[in-house]
Amino acid sequence: MKIVAGFIFLLIAIGVNAQLPGENAAYNSDVFSRLEQVSSNQGIIAIEQSARMRALVNTHIDMNKRAGGVEGFRVQLYSGVGSKARQEALDAKGKVLADLPEENVFIEYSAPFWRVRVGNFRHKHEALPLLNKLKKIFPACYVVKVSDVPLRSLK
Repeated sequence: MKIVAGFIFLLIAIGVNAQLPGENAAYNSDVFSRLEQVSSNQGIIAIEQSARMRALVNTHIDMNKRAGGVEGFRVQLYSGVGSKARQEALDAKGKVLADLPEENVFIEYSAPFWRVRVGNFRHKHEALPLLNKLKKIFPACYVVKVSDVPLRSLK
């Protein structure tokens, strides 16, 4: 078992070392290369970094691009189960959009629950003003933590 693990580690190490600058066209479009580009009337940035560190940073950037979003907060208005839950969720969404048409309203289904959530906030305190507005319509609403808030939607 130790031999197999050592062999896999060796293959990974060789793969990381094989990614030297200039050998791969996609590698040249990394963040380091973009920073080091020389433009007229601007200063010059030179970054001295090992190929392994560049590969690690680029891997981290790629993983972040694949992620659906960041952790954030939304206000949950409704959660229900049963045959009427879908229609009740749609009704709740309609009520919110009638009073606050500029807000992002999400209907989520995670068996067996239908949920209605509003807003995209990075921090909980940012969701509190919306919570206070929605308490007038939905007295039982509350702030929930979510893991799929798109960065583009944050203010």
